[in-house]
Amino acid sequence: MIIDLGREELESLVRGGDPYYSVFENPLVKQHGSYCGGFVEKWSWNSDFSDLSEEKLYELYNICKDSWN
Repeated sequence: MIIDLGREELESLVRGGDPYYSVFENPLVKQHGSYCGGFVEKWSWNSDFSDLSEEKLYELYNICKDSWN
């Protein structure tokens, strides 16, 4: 299957998922989000991703997706 995604779709893919704990310290993940532990237990993306190329956005998406396996 071939899917043609634009920048907005790639950003939505990243924002639509959270990384698993094991990749919180990955430089690409850590630079663009933060984790709030305790009662909240929430990951938040704190970036507009404007500094990332489409290739890096796709890499970030894959890091997060694969971290749950």
